Amino acid sequence: MDKIVICSAAILHPNGDLLMVRKKGSAYFQLPGGKAAPEENQEETLIRELREELRFDVRENDLEFLGSHTAHAVNEVNTLVEGNIYVIRLKATQSFEAYEELVEVVWIKQDNWRSFKLAHLAAEFVVPRWLSGKL
Repeated sequence: MDKIVICSAAILHPNGDLLMVRKKGSAYFQLPGGKAAPEENQEETLIRELREELRFDVRENDLEFLGSHTAHAVNEVNTLVEGNIYVIRLKATQSFEAYEELVEVVWIKQDNWRSFKLAHLAAEFVVPRWLSGKL
């Protein structure tokens, strides 16, 4: 089985909503982020990916490491994805648009998250913490 390593962000709206994105050709919503370039560390990867996908500029000191989790990749066959997840807590309301390979950006709420088809990494690791107030 193949394995990919990514860095992703659990971006929290001031009201507690969680930002999710959907890539072209995928039915699954996932956390924004992506794969590292060879010369990047985790934080540099996430900062670059957020700038590319959402036109969102974030600083390294805005990133709070949540943890790592491995799950089955939803968009790649016979592949595990190891996600290094960071939390970003927005201080003010902000809207985002999809760029690059993204086609949709949504804020999910604790009372409607079941309406979305979530990637395993988000469903197994981030959403349970978010729902329990541990984010």
